[in-house]
Amino acid sequence: MNFRQLRTLGAILRDGSFAAAADRVGLSHAAVSVQMRELESTLGVDLFDRSSRPVALTADGLRIARLADEVLLKLDSIRRYASGDEPSPSLVIGFVPTCVEHLLPRVLTALRESFADLQVRVRSGLSGELSAAVVRRELDYALLTTPVVEIPELAITPIAAEPFYAIGPPGLAGAGSDAELIRAMPYIAFNRRTWVGAHIAARLQQRGIHLSPAIEIDSLAAIEDLVAGGFGVAIVPARLHARLDDRGLTRIPFGQPADTRQLSLVHHRQRPPSATDAAVQEIFRQLPEA
Repeated sequence: MNFRQLRTLGAILRDGSFAAAADRVGLSHAAVSVQMRELESTLGVDLFDRSSRPVALTADGLRIARLADEVLLKLDSIRRYASGDEPSPSLVIGFVPTCVEHLLPRVLTALRESFADLQVRVRSGLSGELSAAVVRRELDYALLTTPVVEIPELAITPIAAEPFYAIGPPGLAGAGSDAELIRAMPYIAFNRRTWVGAHIAARLQQRGIHLSPAIEIDSLAAIEDLVAGGFGVAIVPARLHARLDDRGLTRIPFGQPADTRQLSLVHHRQRPPSATDAAVQEIFRQLPEA
């Protein structure tokens, strides 16, 4: 067993196939196959199920690949330390656009207070895009709408529940229910290709409320501006730490009890452990109280 074999095994874990791993480590597909056969012979364990297409890691192979990743991470740290080239700790964090304005500054402030030399990069995107980026290990963490289906690679920590409201212009204050309010004017929908938009559309369908959107966009701020301007009605979550709109919008809880959008922090289950992990996760868990 040697470090080259372990690096190749780690590449297969990350990229999902011999071919992709070969590109990453600069070997031919055949050379990768030979390396893995030799590693299996040395360890006396079947690392791969070769009856599947593409070849898949066995349970033993998955565990050994994760351990190999940890070993190689430590080895790289030792080399950087010995050469005096140890980099500052860094994080790449994703935020859905609806959380950028009100939550991102709080998170960055808390991180700066806890880790003076931590380098933080931020990426904004829709929940589906961010979750896929975490699966690909392009992001360390992402704050997003909780996935509606299980994504095995993701570890999910619930952060906050944001209640949904039906909203309309001030002149609709006499509406007796959320259903009456959202039928009173053209419907402005949150984009249904987003997880929030899909959630709202599903709830409307379950309640037998059939609406044809006059406008469909993916900005909550723009939706609220359009409603305040008298262009229609909408259903939106009350964003955590966002100040209540002071333009006198009509607001009625959507559903009884009010339906909610669950915000969660996600990271890859196989993400190598970091000295900042516990503090970072605690900062996000405290967001509802901050």
